[in-house]
Amino acid sequence: MYITFGKKQIVLAAIAAFIIGICASLSFYAVPVQTDEVGIKLPVLMYHGLCEDESRRNQYMIDPKCFENDLQYLKNHGYNTILISELIDSVKNDKPLPENPIILTFDDGYLNNYTYAYPLLKKYGMKAVISPIGISADEAEYEMYRSPLWSQCQWKELKEMSDSGLIEIQNHTYDLHHISGEKRGAAIAKGESDEEYKIRLKEDLKKANESIKKNVGKTPQTFVYPFGAKSQGTEEIVRSMGFEAILDCEEKVNVITSEDDLFHLHRFLRPDKVSSENFFESIFS
Repeated sequence: MYITFGKKQIVLAAIAAFIIGICASLSFYAVPVQTDEVGIKLPVLMYHGLCEDESRRNQYMIDPKCFENDLQYLKNHGYNTILISELIDSVKNDKPLPENPIILTFDDGYLNNYTYAYPLLKKYGMKAVISPIGISADEAEYEMYRSPLWSQCQWKELKEMSDSGLIEIQNHTYDLHHISGEKRGAAIAKGESDEEYKIRLKEDLKKANESIKKNVGKTPQTFVYPFGAKSQGTEEIVRSMGFEAILDCEEKVNVITSEDDLFHLHRFLRPDKVSSENFFESIFS
């Protein structure tokens, strides 16, 4: 009896150790970061352009080497880049995310995203979201001379990046990326009625979605505020169109606890001339 019981103990212990090992392995690759045991803690970074000419760099145009240093920092510190579609799938369908998820975003769709950022993302096996201005992508098709300093991506370049699986293309309006005069981004214009505003915004976002679907092959799930500009009714209009997430410009780490949080995804602007260590420590500390 004693010997038989001991064998059972050994077998049970072995099975338990195997199960614990499997669970530990799965948790290493699939469990999202939690805050106070509830919600997904998610930093989102906002880039615009990458520029080799130091004289042209500013808070929106940074050194490509700076971006590569960011990727190296994230890789060395165990962060995993995800796409917004993966976040949405996790929140709505309980699809597991990797540990320490982070989202990298590029606004406006500059050619330098394709020239500099895309090769670096491929090099490090990382993902990013690019949100082009629809009319700018259309106009880029007819440029006689193109430069990473000022040009926008053409649709074929956006499609190539999207087809790679590393890049996701989202909606940054078709032609509302303006900050002068009476109109500012997606916000209501001076003297514009609520109904006029609703029609104008919906028509523009619909046109952008149709352009992206036609040229890239995928319909955007996410709307990205130009300049962070919005009005009281903007979110309701965007939701009514079937969008599943919104990116804003408020600088704070997200804690995703429900689908509503997807419509208030905050982002940290990445300026030039700040080391990766200092930039990320200011976010993660």
